[in-house]
Amino acid sequence: MHELWKTWSTLEIWNVPLTAFSISLLIILFTFLLKRFISRVLLNYLKRIVEKTETDIDDLLLQTVQRPLQLAIVGVGFYFARLFIIGYINDAVNAILNQGFQLFFIIIICLFLYRSADFFLAYLQKLAKRTHTQLDDLLLPYLKKVLRVMLIIIIIIKFAEIFLGMSVAAILGVLGGMGLTLGLVFKDIIANWFGCAVIYMDNLFQEGDWVSLDSGSIIDADVEEIGLRSTRFRNFDKTVSIVPNDTIARAIVKNWSRMHKRRVKFNVRLDGISSSIVEKLVADIRAMLADDNDVHQEFHMVNFREIDGNSRVIRLYYFTKTTVWKEHEQVRENINLKLLKLFETHAIERLAYIIVDLSDDRPEEYAVNGGEVF
Repeated sequence: MHELWKTWSTLEIWNVPLTAFSISLLIILFTFLLKRFISRVLLNYLKRIVEKTETDIDDLLLQTVQRPLQLAIVGVGFYFARLFIIGYINDAVNAILNQGFQLFFIIIICLFLYRSADFFLAYLQKLAKRTHTQLDDLLLPYLKKVLRVMLIIIIIIKFAEIFLGMSVAAILGVLGGMGLTLGLVFKDIIANWFGCAVIYMDNLFQEGDWVSLDSGSIIDADVEEIGLRSTRFRNFDKTVSIVPNDTIARAIVKNWSRMHKRRVKFNVRLDGISSSIVEKLVADIRAMLADDNDVHQEFHMVNFREIDGNSRVIRLYYFTKTTVWKEHEQVRENINLKLLKLFETHAIERLAYIIVDLSDDRPEEYAVNGGEVF
């Protein structure tokens, strides 16, 4: 037995004693058995537990750690197996192995972070639902892509540092120069991204709102879709206009959909009537507006405003409670009919008055969302 052990201990494989080589192989074998046990037993057991929970976050977390954990076990096993043969390997091979292990564990960490992007995205999506802004909902998918691109860049940097001998400062300098160049090339796109952020942070408008930019000189239409680079508008004639977000951020935005009441303003020019009739008519119109449930009672005004030659000019200024276009028009129609009846009551002939509308009206035949009129 002693002779057999002595003979066994003198055997070598690639200049490595057979005993040390065998121990290394046993460690590697144990490593794969441990990996199999964790994968088939422990992780499956945890999977059955998380499937019973109501949230999906723990399922995503388990999926995130599964593959990196398996690779980490294999990497640690090979690292300890190497320790038993390290004294029999030349320095050049050891240096390569050290570099390989460094890169391997960096890849494992980056793989964990890469796969955790889905986990963090699911968690952030739940948080985003609690916020009032839609900016976070728009940026979350892009955040996932940016995170993954950054991790790939980190792997490339570490590879260049370990195997090519380049310093991190030199690599970052090169990447910084490239970033500056790309920033100048794509400055308009970047400006539009910041314009999108301004739209959401300042809450200028939402999809479905009717807005005008710079008093309608740029656009006067419905917001159909807010994108990261541009915003799509649906015009009154059903055509589509696309405006860069940078242009919107620099424009004066008037959001008509934010009205909580809608204005009506017009003048009535009456010819050849006495002061007593004018006085009674103004009083009756004021009473008529005050008694109408569809008129906003916060503020309305009726005044005998001026005398223009033989004409008496009466100004009507009031707001409808509704801002919906069709309902607003119906309220105006009802008020106009009541006004005509007052003219008849005071024996004012049709040819004796002229009505000049001064309201800020919406264009005719305005419709959105498949014909629903506002």
